[in-house]
Amino acid sequence: MNILRSISFGFALLLAASELARWAGDIRLIPLAFDELAVAAALFAAAWMLPRTGPAPLAAAWGLFSGLMLGLFVPTLDHLLFGPPKQGALFYSIVLGVTMAGGLWATWVAARASSNRAASPASN
Repeated sequence: MNILRSISFGFALLLAASELARWAGDIRLIPLAFDELAVAAALFAAAWMLPRTGPAPLAAAWGLFSGLMLGLFVPTLDHLLFGPPKQGALFYSIVLGVTMAGGLWATWVAARASSNRAASPASN
């Protein structure tokens, strides 16, 4: 779980930093970056509180991350396949697909750890 916790901190910081850099100086930062910043905050908080709360909140945060990536992946793939052409759509689609797969893996790992913790008589 320590590795997943470190990965969670890294992804949270990367997601927040990339959105802040993308919208820096633009008043639209608040509405357009809100979803990414909220997911980054959820990941960071769940990783931070992992020793106290266990892995269930981390599984939920990674589920949010995966859903966000899916929500970004589908329209980007639509641009790539059916147009109108969007600059960098192929690269962006690959990155989103890989990060979505990684998020699903992290969700599975955290959910499995949570399930194992709940089933363990020592945790009760």
